Amino acid sequence: MRIGIDARMMTPKATRGIGRYVEELIRAMLEVAPNNRYVLVTRSAIHPFSSYPSVETRVADVHWYGIKEQLKMPSVLRSLKADVVHVPHWNVPITYNGPLVVTIHDLLLRHEVTSARISTRNPIVTILKRMGYRATVDAAIRHAKKILVPTFFVSQDLKTLYPNVADKIVVTGEGMGRRNIFYKNFANQPPPSKYLLYVGSAYPHKGLDLLIDAWEEIEMQNPELRLKIAGEEDVFMERLKSEVQKRKLPRVEFLGFVKDDDLQKLYNEAQAFVFPSRFEGFGLPTLEALQAGCPVISSDATALPEVLGEDAAFFFKSGSKTDMIRAIERVLADPQAAKNQAQQALPELYARHDWIRTAKKTLQAYEMAE
Repeated sequence: MRIGIDARMMTPKATRGIGRYVEELIRAMLEVAPNNRYVLVTRSAIHPFSSYPSVETRVADVHWYGIKEQLKMPSVLRSLKADVVHVPHWNVPITYNGPLVVTIHDLLLRHEVTSARISTRNPIVTILKRMGYRATVDAAIRHAKKILVPTFFVSQDLKTLYPNVADKIVVTGEGMGRRNIFYKNFANQPPPSKYLLYVGSAYPHKGLDLLIDAWEEIEMQNPELRLKIAGEEDVFMERLKSEVQKRKLPRVEFLGFVKDDDLQKLYNEAQAFVFPSRFEGFGLPTLEALQAGCPVISSDATALPEVLGEDAAFFFKSGSKTDMIRAIERVLADPQAAKNQAQQALPELYARHDWIRTAKKTLQAYEMAE
C-alpha cells in the first residue's frame, strides 16, 4: 500500500502533542508494516525518517490553519498518488477529495470556542476565523472514509455532535514513549526537588488560572516550594505572566519552550506534575510525567480518567480550587510515597497505551479506506 501522511507538524517546536503522535505512529507503522510505501509531507527534507528506504519525502513548507494551506495543500496531497492520505488533525484542505483518513484528537473547537489563538484577534477576524475552522472540521469529518480518535470519550463526543459518522469512527488509542525519552532509573533517582511543574500551552481550557489561584494559597504554607511553568511563550502565556506579576505571586518561574532533554530533567526532579485542564481528548503530558516517575495531580475532566485509570494519578474535581489544593497537599505530605505510586502504575499504563497496537489499528483503517 502507498500511504500518504501529512507530517508537517512533526517538528520540534510545532505542536508537542500532535507532533509526538505523528512521529511515534510513523515509527510504529514502519516496524509493523515495513513493506508499505510511506510518503511523508514535511516542512523540511530533514526529519526522523528521511533515511528510511520505505519512506519518501515531499517538502511543503506550509503552515497550518491559514489560507495558504487551503490553497496549496490539495495539489500537494494529490501529487502523492497515494492509496490513502492520512491527515493527523482536522486541518484537511476543504477542496481535497481523495481517499482520506483523519485523526480527530478532540472537539475542543465545538465546546470552548474562545480557547484558541484566534480569540485574541479583532472580533470580526475572530468570527470569520471561527467560521472557517468550523467549516474545515465539518468538511474533514464529512469527507473522511475513516476517523481515528484516541479515546472512547472523543468517540462518544463525535457521535453526539455528528451522529451520521458513527460507522466511520475507529478508536486507535495512543501510546507511551517507546523511545523511553523520559525514562530514568528509579532506583538512582534523587529525592524530588522543591517544585511543582506544569508543561503545555496556556490556552484558557488548560485551567492555569485555577492553578494560579491555588498557588496563591499553597505557597503561603510551603515557603520553599516553587511553581515552574513550561510552554510556548504566546499571548496566553504572556497574559498569565502579567496576572502573576499583578498579584505579586512569589516563586513562579516561566521556562518557555523546553527541549526534550531538559524536559526529562524537569519531570524527573519535580515533586509533582499538575494538570488542571478542563478539556482533553487524551492528555499525553500526564503519561510523559508518569514515565519519568513524576507523580501526576490531574483534573478528572473528559478523557483523563479513561487514559490514566484509577490509581495512576491524584485526581481532583475539575474546576475546584479547593479540591486541587487538597490533592497537592496529599502529594506534598509524602513526596516519596507519591513517587512510588507513579512507578507502580507504569506496568498497567504501558499495557494500556501501546504504539504498536495503535499502528495496527491505524493500518487496518487505511485498508478499509482505500
